[in-house]
Amino acid sequence: MSRQLPWVHVELVPLYLQIRNLRRFVRDFCIGMSLRPEYAEHVAMASAELLEVAAKGASADWTRYDLRLLGTFTEVCVTSAATRKQRETLQQVVSEVSQGEAHEAYARSLSHGEISGISVAGLSRLRHEAAAELALTQSEEEVCLLIRVPI
Repeated sequence: MSRQLPWVHVELVPLYLQIRNLRRFVRDFCIGMSLRPEYAEHVAMASAELLEVAAKGASADWTRYDLRLLGTFTEVCVTSAATRKQRETLQQVVSEVSQGEAHEAYARSLSHGEISGISVAGLSRLRHEAAAELALTQSEEEVCLLIRVPI
């Protein structure tokens, strides 16, 4: 039997109660996989932030959540259906968070706050405190928010 790296796959309707519960599960899962508590908290926070952004910025009807522990980093991916306008808004969010140095983006996010009702402070904080990388991929019908957190 081959040994595969740990991963979690969940499909859900992104309700805030479920987001909170998934955050707790992810933290406990990461600690169970021997990640230090501060790294586990970064991964859990990344999970919650991406799910909240997907719930506000894409389809709230369906979301696919994937977590992969990949040795030197953890990858969290949240995929949802999205209209062209929603994909454009999410691209703006990712561009704002990724622009410039991490500490500058975090400071900007504290003063600007949000883009089209989507808070950028949490994602900017992750980029600053956890050295996380944020990316967005999209097709005609779906959008995938991806964050990589070093461990």
